[in-house]
Amino acid sequence: MSDAMQFDEELYKRFFEIVGSPEEGKRISQSKAAQAMGYSAGVVSAYKNHVYSGNVKTLEERIDAWLKREARRLSRMDVPTAETAAMEQVRRAITMAQDEADIAVIIGEAGTGKTTALRQYAKESHAALLVDVDPSFSKVVLMNKIGHALGVEAKGGMNAVIDRVIEALKDRDAVLIIDEADYLSESSLELVRRVINDKARTGVVLVGLPTLEYKIRSLHNNHEQLISRVGVRVKLSALKKADAEKILSGVWTDLSKETLEAFIRGAGGSTRTLVKLMGRVHQLMGINRLEKPDTEIIAAAGELLMR
Repeated sequence: MSDAMQFDEELYKRFFEIVGSPEEGKRISQSKAAQAMGYSAGVVSAYKNHVYSGNVKTLEERIDAWLKREARRLSRMDVPTAETAAMEQVRRAITMAQDEADIAVIIGEAGTGKTTALRQYAKESHAALLVDVDPSFSKVVLMNKIGHALGVEAKGGMNAVIDRVIEALKDRDAVLIIDEADYLSESSLELVRRVINDKARTGVVLVGLPTLEYKIRSLHNNHEQLISRVGVRVKLSALKKADAEKILSGVWTDLSKETLEAFIRGAGGSTRTLVKLMGRVHQLMGINRLEKPDTEIIAAAGELLMR
């Protein structure tokens, strides 16, 4: 066997300890591992059976790099979801929209915890239909996404999809939540009002940046019905000190006052920035073998963030 065909048996063992079929109790499938490394599933299969005829050294270099990345991913800190003021406000607004088949508008600057709160609500409630919007969404794409959330087939023209969506929502205790709704056009917002709220009599929650409220308020005269249908408006504020302490206490207890204040200053009022800062601090703590964060490590971690 040539040098190119010499297998690293230790690496081979570590790789297939986590890669394989679910029936074998493996965490990652061969096809997913192969895709992550830029290979076909056939390459991984051939390697598993010791019959890979390509450059084994190159393949194993990629395997080694991938295993190290996976180890880093697993070592990342998991920040538990805390019951912050934003979480309570979002939950209250969604509940009101659902109970009253109303339209709620939730706005807040980036990083105020909107998406986290929405995902937590959707996780807790089987009645919530959560749709994430991006700038490419047309009215057709939007209705297809809503249909997909309902389990409705997106066959035929948009009118056919709309009819199926309305039929699926009738007499169903549900609420449609649209995240990043500021990306929607005026006509798409009006479509949601007419189809989901008016015809299907289902509560709608529109969530986005402050530009969403501006867009709704500046709609043309023939769209004023949307404004009149908004029964709940919530504006999320910057991260409060008490909420920051709740988030931090989910990971580290008994932090000193100086350490807490350093985290809060570093977060700059953003929940997202705080969570990112906590992650960077956790990584640096591992490198420096620290059991608890301190102001120096927080300052060092803060320099790694783009704010």
